[in-house]
Amino acid sequence: MGIIHNMLFYKRDAIVKQYSENYKRLLDINNKYNFENISNKMIIEENEFSLKSFNDILAKQIITYHIENNLNNIRNWIETAEKNQELYNDYINEINTLNYQTPIDLINKTGYDSKKFYSIEKSIIKNSIIKEDIYNIKAHVFVYLVNRNYDIKNRKDRVVYYDELLSIYDEWKNSKKYYETTKKERKLMNNTLRDQVLKRDGYRCKVCGKTPDDGVRLEIDHIIPVSKGGQTTMSNLQTLCSSCNYKKCAQDNQTFILNESRNQLKNKLLSFRKKRSKEMNIPAYYVFTNDELEKLLNLSPKTIEELKETKILSNIKVKTHGKEIIEIINKQ
Repeated sequence: MGIIHNMLFYKRDAIVKQYSENYKRLLDINNKYNFENISNKMIIEENEFSLKSFNDILAKQIITYHIENNLNNIRNWIETAEKNQELYNDYINEINTLNYQTPIDLINKTGYDSKKFYSIEKSIIKNSIIKEDIYNIKAHVFVYLVNRNYDIKNRKDRVVYYDELLSIYDEWKNSKKYYETTKKERKLMNNTLRDQVLKRDGYRCKVCGKTPDDGVRLEIDHIIPVSKGGQTTMSNLQTLCSSCNYKKCAQDNQTFILNESRNQLKNKLLSFRKKRSKEMNIPAYYVFTNDELEKLLNLSPKTIEELKETKILSNIKVKTHGKEIIEIINKQ
């Protein structure tokens, strides 16, 4: 009975579609708009190991963390939904212009009276309009309270809909980019991991080489800072003394080492200039000026010939101080 019923409805709809001007125009409008296909729903899961963090964690924080690290390509998902929504607004405005009345002589060919025809047509149009799912996405966030064996002790969940997702995404774009990641990654640091890093690095600062025997305090540093997306993993951790760690701050490792090396060379050259000016009883700028110093630091020539070619210093300065300058640079 159900199959026969469906066949009758299919035949009825096919007849009306054949003669309905509004339906034909709707198909043209549908073909005109190219919406991007995206999944309507994303599942996001989070494990928490303490009851306090389980109770305190919010769906917004979890989604922000995913956005910061673009997990599951969530940024593209939200951006695509936003583009689809903007296009959908234009689409609906055009759909609302569908008010054409099919001529009565065409309606008569269907075998239905006008009242029945328009009723069927209205149903067909409604079912043929592209749905809001094309942009109306949602994230279903699950939070699990687990022990160290990942046995689930409790669970909570919340659905976050499109408007809130877009609000969270816009807030992230206009704020600190790795705020939630920083909090999460710092929580992962523990004494066991700290001891493993110290042991691996021989209890020695990876930049200056000092150890506790030199009177320094050793600390664990993120090579790629957590504020820039760095993770709390062995490969992204290193031992630094408190002084180097303070100076490194939120720099990446390569930038910090280059800057530190440059500063060390600058201090050595300044010490040499001070010493030489006293020995020869001449003003410091007779050895080299501050501008010449900056050029030396940027180019760092390795031989007297290279120093002459740079023309940073005059020939007399190269002849008088060049050898010692090159020795300082080469020892760096």
